[in-house]
Amino acid sequence: MKSSSCNIPSPADRIKFAFIFVVINSLFISFSSGLFGLKNIFYSGLLQSWNSEQLFVFFSYSCGLFLIFAFVGGLLLFAVPILCNFKRLLLIACIFLDFSFLLFLLADSFVYPLYRTHLNLAMIQMTLLGGGRVVAFSSVMLSEIALMVLAVLIVSYFFTRFSFVLTRYKKSIFTLFAFVLMAFLASNLTYSWSFANFNNRLVSVFDKVPLARPLRMNTILQKYGLVDREAIDTRRVNLSEGGLMNYPLNSLNCSPDKDYNILFLFVDTLRYDMLTEEVMPNTWKFAQENVRFNNHYSNGNNTRHGIFSLFTGLPGKYWTSSLTTGTPGILISALQKRNYEIGIFTGAPLNMPEFHKSIFSTVRDLNVYPRGDSSVESDAFAVEDFKKWQSGLKPGSRFFSFIFLDSVHGYQFPPGEKYEVFKPYWKSVNHMELNNSFDPAPYLARYKNAVRYTDDLIQEVLDYLNSKNLLDNTIVVISSDHGDEFNDNKLNFWGHGGNFTDAQIKVPLVIHWPGKKSANVEYVTSHLDLVPTLLPEVLGCSNPIQDYSVGTSIWKEAGRRDWVYSTGWSRDAFVEPHRIVLINAAGALEFLDKTYRPTKDRTIPPYLSEVLKENSRYVK
Repeated sequence: MKSSSCNIPSPADRIKFAFIFVVINSLFISFSSGLFGLKNIFYSGLLQSWNSEQLFVFFSYSCGLFLIFAFVGGLLLFAVPILCNFKRLLLIACIFLDFSFLLFLLADSFVYPLYRTHLNLAMIQMTLLGGGRVVAFSSVMLSEIALMVLAVLIVSYFFTRFSFVLTRYKKSIFTLFAFVLMAFLASNLTYSWSFANFNNRLVSVFDKVPLARPLRMNTILQKYGLVDREAIDTRRVNLSEGGLMNYPLNSLNCSPDKDYNILFLFVDTLRYDMLTEEVMPNTWKFAQENVRFNNHYSNGNNTRHGIFSLFTGLPGKYWTSSLTTGTPGILISALQKRNYEIGIFTGAPLNMPEFHKSIFSTVRDLNVYPRGDSSVESDAFAVEDFKKWQSGLKPGSRFFSFIFLDSVHGYQFPPGEKYEVFKPYWKSVNHMELNNSFDPAPYLARYKNAVRYTDDLIQEVLDYLNSKNLLDNTIVVISSDHGDEFNDNKLNFWGHGGNFTDAQIKVPLVIHWPGKKSANVEYVTSHLDLVPTLLPEVLGCSNPIQDYSVGTSIWKEAGRRDWVYSTGWSRDAFVEPHRIVLINAAGALEFLDKTYRPTKDRTIPPYLSEVLKENSRYVK
């Protein structure tokens, strides 16, 4: 039924009503953001370590930020004439607006405590467009999500209806609205001062708020002599890259050398401590006969940065430039220069992350999408396709292959007793149940069963190479893109991408190199070291390593760094022997011990200037 100007008789009254309604509705969203934020910091284990000042800053900024978002959204709704002239249509639009905000906040409140990363576009794309490969949902989990979505819709309806009712209480509402805005302004000023004075306890609070973009006032504070500009310049770290790739610095000069085949046999999400006789008996036996690196790290706590560093020999900070320009990994370029046959076989799509547009951008006939309806099937097909491809090569051809198995990432294994080795295991994974008091044992048991299945696939590949007499002239590298955590340090971290502890970035590394004796290597190595090992020693590239990588030969112990630079979604880290130095998006440093708790050792790393040069060396 058509209403006369939203049941408001005059244009002036209509505008007044709209404004009051938007203010009230915005306050509902504002306080909801604070409640969801409280869940974030509670389940992240942060509440007990925060003081009242941090809590005030958190709530004032969170509530103020979403007050503004909801207020602007509401005004835009009332700016549409047709909505204002049809009360029922306006009601539906307002409900949808509230529903969108609340659903985002709810989803973020589950994502952040597990991964310490807020809900973002990349995560949404991988979840919705990954076909269950990147993020898997059990039937129980889907049912719970459906119920929560329904609950949010109901709450949104009552929010909207109640907002209409409360329009009569103008004075109190405007006072509350002004108070929230003043608190929001105060929190921004607090951030500005804290950022300029390196008060990381307050600066880090803003990392916990989704969509946060707090105010910085370095220039004004410097102008009036309130902060020391020189101190800011010397203590702020800017590791972000920009511009187009200038990579390699000089064209590769590669000539025939040893002409080995090269096989990268990688398992997504494989922890370093899974390489045991109990969990991976086949790979364990192979490791005892070859070179095992016991302190090897990925240079990313996620697939994107870990695999990127593996194929480029560069820090993950160059990922965006590589993707933007379509610059391939230097290993692929060197292999193509030497006319190697290249075969890429994966159990997960190569467009999430976008490897088909970056490190593999020049590989012909690249299979972006794997065969199979599940990671179990796709991994089996990947091994099968590798064997068919290799057997079809011309005699005398040299090949490089990258087999990337995905079942462990999805905690999947074939049904039946053969792979139900570790019991009891979690039959139906529901990430919404994970919290700091959740018993990780059944979850870890399921993970180990998936690892056992993958171990058999690895053995299938090794058996094939052996049957074709290829092991005598093939370098085999077995490792992972990153690890996986099961609340190892009791800080409610699960999975990967959330921190830089050993559970998430330390990975196994086994290298079969014809002619090299079996050995256990104890010095620190990382994925950055593979490219500067293979290019000069196998592909005969005579360029200085600095032309294309910041790593060093993996066989070289003398002069080696005892720290690893690793990249994450919203922060990076220097992982030292006894501490972890974090660098957030603002460039502020945070000092943690190896269990991810604050440490007293707050000395500035002496190698920062070197890293800054490395992060700008390969861009124009």
